[in-house]
Amino acid sequence: MVADRERADSGSYRLLPSPETRELQDASRRLFVASTPGEIAGVLTEAARRQSGARSATLFLHDPDSGTFTGGDPRLQPEPMVIDFLFADSKPLVLPHRDGMFIAVFPLMVDQQRVGLLVLDVTGMAEEVARKGLEPVSLLADQAAMALLNRRLLARSQGESALLSNILDSITNAILTLDGEGRITRINRNATAMFGLSGEAVGKPYAEVLTADVAAAVRELLSQVREMGFAMEKMIVVKPAQGLEIPIAVSASVLRGENLASLGTILVCRDMTASHELERLRHLDRMKSEFVANVSHELKTPLTSIKAYTEALLDMARDEQMRSFLEVIDEESDRLLALINDLLNISRIQAGRLKMNFALVPPRAILDEVLGLSKVQSERHRILPEIAGDLSPMLLDKEKMKEVLINLLSNAIKYSPAGGDVHVRMRAEGQNLRIEVQDHGIGIPREQRDRLFQAFSRGDASETAGIPGTGLGLAIAKAIVEHHDGRIGFESEPGRGSTFFVLIPIRTEIRRGEAGSELGSLSE
Repeated sequence: MVADRERADSGSYRLLPSPETRELQDASRRLFVASTPGEIAGVLTEAARRQSGARSATLFLHDPDSGTFTGGDPRLQPEPMVIDFLFADSKPLVLPHRDGMFIAVFPLMVDQQRVGLLVLDVTGMAEEVARKGLEPVSLLADQAAMALLNRRLLARSQGESALLSNILDSITNAILTLDGEGRITRINRNATAMFGLSGEAVGKPYAEVLTADVAAAVRELLSQVREMGFAMEKMIVVKPAQGLEIPIAVSASVLRGENLASLGTILVCRDMTASHELERLRHLDRMKSEFVANVSHELKTPLTSIKAYTEALLDMARDEQMRSFLEVIDEESDRLLALINDLLNISRIQAGRLKMNFALVPPRAILDEVLGLSKVQSERHRILPEIAGDLSPMLLDKEKMKEVLINLLSNAIKYSPAGGDVHVRMRAEGQNLRIEVQDHGIGIPREQRDRLFQAFSRGDASETAGIPGTGLGLAIAKAIVEHHDGRIGFESEPGRGSTFFVLIPIRTEIRRGEAGSELGSLSE
């Protein structure tokens, strides 16, 4: 290239860039201001064609994921073996191509990282191109490689930043990051809502955009982070709207980069409204359980006296009408006592105070005692026991298992208002004791099955409207069975009856704390 000379005012001369040099400089400038790989390819191929005089130029971009080169003129793409040689040698090369063509190939790479491949069609002028030299185009190719790699890294960084923003916005906690000077560098969507901020808060000191109370709490947290590297969770209250207060738990820790250098501080803020409400509901539930237990105890004492005096009066009564009145009082007293016992039972279960008293008990003995009770007798029903003869004693809480059987049998009788047979089966099934109670009554509607074992759950169908009960029996039975490490379930078909089953693991060794429990039957 020949440089021009220009006379300066002092009379001396200075060298000016040649047109070719000025063209290279302009192309280099445009390469680094181009915003897309397509623009870079356009600048590079046009400048390379003008510098070399080639018939045409094309650029193939390297795909890091697939390892292939795409986007250029397929007629000029070299063979894979040639491409590998070029990148291994890291130098441009003029070589024959298919159909009598000649091409000049320039590998675009940065630190052994493949970026692209510039190919010039120099058919009929290969010697001229080789004589002029490939250095100017090589320089452009190197600059284009840097520009393309920068755009690729920028696009990846922008994609990762967008992904990070989406992840942060999807987190239910509010997140703020601060630099070493206390300026906000990033906030997520929940932080803007929780503290009443906007996107303009980024770049500003936290003390300027947060309320005085919140800023004071953050200042204290930052002081702890500087001393210890983290800060214990601190409770604060924010008021994003008139009359509204939100309890917030804020924790802080050092934000570090890839080399573990400190980049600032990250603040994580949790809305504690739900937790406070949950704790309030738990407190109310505890109060309710304690109230039910206390009231039940207070009611049980006078009811016991009423029943005792009623039974005494029944023994003395000679008038039939008087006896019928007293019998009604006696029966209703029994119902009230049963209800109170159920309320006490469910209160113990909900409070986690259900104690077990395990002992080796023959399962048949439990059923024999239950079948002798009047509360499971009915003139319209026939109870048919089917007990396997090979049942050995196993660890059971006798009194509580009696309550399970009483609940299941009384339900089978109540929900078979037309009468019929009730089958009670006991047998070993694998390593379990299986108990079944089958009736041929009204069955259980499908919409009621999911809540059948919940406390106070009662069917609301017209068939069950006149059937007495509190909806506590099955909930109590389920708790007792689960304390035996077993499970309870049922099968039912509306209009054809139900079969409830209990599976309890057969055990003969008493674990520590199981036998000799202070609390016996739930009904005590």
